[in-house]
Amino acid sequence: PFIIDQIDVDVVLSYNNYHLQNTRFAEHFDYLKSQGVGIMNAGPFCARLLTNAALPEWHKEPQEVRVACKRAADHCAAQNVDIAQLAVQYCVAHPDISTTIAGSANPDNVRNWAKWAETPLNEQLLAEVLAILEPIKDIGHIEGLAENN
Repeated sequence: PFIIDQIDVDVVLSYNNYHLQNTRFAEHFDYLKSQGVGIMNAGPFCARLLTNAALPEWHKEPQEVRVACKRAADHCAAQNVDIAQLAVQYCVAHPDISTTIAGSANPDNVRNWAKWAETPLNEQLLAEVLAILEPIKDIGHIEGLAENN
């Protein structure tokens, strides 16, 4: 929030800080709204953790986070739901977030995301997945200096 107190800011984009496993970005929503700052979210899939895709070697999330996210994905799959669908729906459902950005080289993914955003959220499945992820909620990797995380 410090920079916003010094200059006019129209919008803030945060990457990988608001999704099923991590909602730290939401701690700033009231302040951002009070300052008239728009809120954009990026990374609803936590760099593939909240998908069924294989994780890249460079993935930095701690092992305990990886394991819990896999359990959540498996739980969704057992109910014939792709966890990526739940991830998209969860992010776009927040009324304070103007937009959620995800990237893909596959046009079919983008079409699925648009369809999923229009599909009603399964609240029961969401509650079950959030319960699975609760022990690792808001745990993430450290980038750079610890005081900047």
